[in-house]
Amino acid sequence: MKRFYSLMFLFSLICFNLLARDDSGKIVRGYDGGMMLHTGYISGENMVLGNKAAGMPMGIGGAIRMHVGNHFRLGTEGYTSSLSLRDNGSYVKCFWAGLLADWRWTWGRWMPYAGVTVGGGKLTTFLMSEGRSDDWTREEDVVFNKQAFVAVDPFVGCDYMVSDAFHLTLKVDCLYGLGADDLYMPVGPRCYLGFIFFH
Repeated sequence: MKRFYSLMFLFSLICFNLLARDDSGKIVRGYDGGMMLHTGYISGENMVLGNKAAGMPMGIGGAIRMHVGNHFRLGTEGYTSSLSLRDNGSYVKCFWAGLLADWRWTWGRWMPYAGVTVGGGKLTTFLMSEGRSDDWTREEDVVFNKQAFVAVDPFVGCDYMVSDAFHLTLKVDCLYGLGADDLYMPVGPRCYLGFIFFH
């Protein structure tokens, strides 16, 4: 948890520094928010069980941000992402949420951005060695584990401005989990596609 508080302190310092640089008199210049679906490719190995988790996760979530100055945004986002394993109902599921900060530019109808989210989440692992998920048979060899973690999630993306109020967005991130030594989180790029409303 000391790492988490250190990261949050650093995040706050960066935000206050950027706020102080905007001397136009008006700090908050608008808001945006929306939803995104995602997939990608993540992989990782559970050293306790000797099990490798790899594949394409599927998930959903969203973000809401306030515009500070012409380029800086500060807000929050949260997602859930699930990776199916072994074709028998086994899975690794991840939920995370946190505070985000990003920097955006505008070139014509394109709005590229880059930033980071810092927060927390929960990783759930359910592994069934044999059996199926669509029957009522008692399974003997099953592992269930749920762990909390500190989330650090750098990202880059780009909006296409359909109009001033409606954008389509494409984003790529890589979620890292900080926690106990036995936190075995699959890591890799996720690609997000969604819509954002601007006000």
